[in-house]
Amino acid sequence: MYCMLNLRKLRSKLIIILIFLIPTTFSFGQITITGRILSEEDSTGLPGVSIIEFGTSNGVMADLNGNYKIVVSDTAKFLEYSYVGFVSRKVLINGQTVINTSLKPYIIYEAFDQKIGLFLQSGLVNTPYGAKFYYSTPVVGPLSVGFQVAYMTDFKLNQRFDAGLSFSSYRFMLRPGAWLYGSVDFNYRKLIIHNSMDMVSYSIENYAKIYDHNIILGLSKIEYSPENSDNNSGYGIIAGYKKDFRKLDYLTLTYKMGFYKETIEYHLQIDLPIKRVKTFLAFNKIDDYHEIMIGIGFNTYYYYRYQKNANKY
Repeated sequence: MYCMLNLRKLRSKLIIILIFLIPTTFSFGQITITGRILSEEDSTGLPGVSIIEFGTSNGVMADLNGNYKIVVSDTAKFLEYSYVGFVSRKVLINGQTVINTSLKPYIIYEAFDQKIGLFLQSGLVNTPYGAKFYYSTPVVGPLSVGFQVAYMTDFKLNQRFDAGLSFSSYRFMLRPGAWLYGSVDFNYRKLIIHNSMDMVSYSIENYAKIYDHNIILGLSKIEYSPENSDNNSGYGIIAGYKKDFRKLDYLTLTYKMGFYKETIEYHLQIDLPIKRVKTFLAFNKIDDYHEIMIGIGFNTYYYYRYQKNANKY
């Protein structure tokens, strides 16, 4: 009888202990997750990536090949992956025991771009003394902005003033390895030649480039002063071609024509860089005006590095 009572007491105690142990067992259940972290840039394994059970201090680091193994609570919802120079990523566990993922690097734009250019130039026929200055911003992503001003005179009655604003802003992939690049130029010109020409012109020109070839298309307007009664102001179409010759030290040939109601304008220019020195020879003709221009100058270059946080996952 005494033994029966002891057995009943022991059984009751065991039941009570089990009641407390069962929820504890569920509360402290764990799962093991393995996987590999790759770079989205080149699909190579990332060594030393930090993998943390989100919201806790429980974490591990990936090995030299980007492989990892972490034990987390079965109630964990996310793993967070972080690495220097890459965008952190949070991945839903959702019962998975193998999680392979990738990280994308911060977007880094690097540009080696001309910043300042200064030329001495001369119009051999009408305006022998002059200079040209231009400035361009570094390329940040696809965009670069530049402007230039040029002035020539004979210090008497003849003078020519040019100003331009350029936007290099778009590109399209025609096929793998073949891109179409484009820029848009806004130009202004004031031309006064004694007893011959007094005019202003405005133009917008689009340069579409594929490989070393540029197709030039644009619109222009010329306005003559009342003294030039023989000439008619009006709108015209600009068409031209520009070619970069890499094998000739990047010699550049540009040819443009402006088609107006009663006249045609011609422009031909050859640019030849000699190390850091830039030279050019140009010919321009419209109505009774014609000019041969030569110039020599230099460009300053600088290395610009711009880092931008990539988009969030």
